[in-house]
Amino acid sequence: MRDAPSPPPEAADERSPYVIASALRTLEVLRAFARPPHRFGLADVTVLLGLERNQAYRSLKTLEAAGFLVATDDARYELGAAAARLSGAAMRFHSASVIDVAGPVLDRVSAETRETVHLFVRRGDRAVCVDRRESPQSVRLMSILGRSLPLHAGAVPKAMLAHLPDDEREAVLADLDDLPSFTERTFRERDALAVELEAIRARGHAISDEDFDASARGVGAAIFDADGDVVAGISVGGPSFRIDDATLDRFAALVRAAAHEISRALAHDALAGDALPHDPTLAPVPS
Repeated sequence: MRDAPSPPPEAADERSPYVIASALRTLEVLRAFARPPHRFGLADVTVLLGLERNQAYRSLKTLEAAGFLVATDDARYELGAAAARLSGAAMRFHSASVIDVAGPVLDRVSAETRETVHLFVRRGDRAVCVDRRESPQSVRLMSILGRSLPLHAGAVPKAMLAHLPDDEREAVLADLDDLPSFTERTFRERDALAVELEAIRARGHAISDEDFDASARGVGAAIFDADGDVVAGISVGGPSFRIDDATLDRFAALVRAAAHEISRALAHDALAGDALPHDPTLAPVPS
């Protein structure tokens, strides 16, 4: 189980005549949800922030009314659509280089597959959706820009997890019991997920076979910076009834090539193509 997150750093001085103390406390409550496991109940918030129960409750309900939090079935709260939109705007601003470089590649993969294409960036132990190309077909995957996902389910999140440094990957695996089950196929056993991550590294892509969305299949590959660190990922997927195994294999080749191309572009001329993490399924990319 996780240790309780430490309290956030001290915020602005409430004694300033320009600071609305109640608004500041509410924003501090919102900020707490940036910390794992990103789901807290009233009692959790009172302990984490040292607030009175009534103060914490009013802040939670205010954030819920504004769409920044949503209540769960187990009397806890998690980040809502308004938080996702704000996060998406921030991620897009700070990830402009990745988005700019990847844009033409997303366009091409979208045209070649006619399925939904996603670009994620890594933020700690989360994958954040920062760009997408929606399928032109009437039945398609839907997504929210700015949505933040844990790394144990879904194509790009698992691709990222597979390529993290050993200590960071082990930290995620150690907390697997605290991570959500999205479907019956979400990995719940640490050893089974570790085996899958090894397979992902070997083949150069991850497969999401209804482990995040019970009616969707897709593939994703990690994107690396000039130092060989995983910084982002690209995926393509669609409804399960349309994505058979042969289609999945075709998409996998496209996604691996796309991720490699974006990685090369991010590295610019600072390193040669063969210095990037090796994908044995790819021919060398011409310089």
